[in-house]
Amino acid sequence: MSRQKRRGLRGNAAVLAMFTRLSDYFRNNPDAIKQVLHDFPGKIREHSNGVSFAVQATAMYYALKDPKTSIKVKVILAAALAYFIMPIDVIPDWILGFGFTDDLAVIVMVLKQLSGSVTEEHYSLARRRLQRDK
Repeated sequence: MSRQKRRGLRGNAAVLAMFTRLSDYFRNNPDAIKQVLHDFPGKIREHSNGVSFAVQATAMYYALKDPKTSIKVKVILAAALAYFIMPIDVIPDWILGFGFTDDLAVIVMVLKQLSGSVTEEHYSLARRRLQRDK
């Protein structure tokens, strides 16, 4: 990821470092994306009422599943969703009111970076799934 594209997380070096390591991991191990696809639904089901970015994250999940999405984009999406899934991150998820702020920062940065790659179709699928899971 270029320095210019990392601007969204400039102020939080620890989050950026972890996201960069995840991106590198998925770039070198594209088959590991399957694990994110497997683990994401359970995590979002568990936390969909507690995170403000459930629709955005789920739309990213559908973009990750989409065969039309390039592998380069899938690597970035997988890294962002893996950051959300991981039980250990910069701000622990269990801290009420603050636990998902680092996850939100990663989601926002990736959506800005990949504008157009997460389509309205992905958002529509996400809204339907979250409504069904309630």
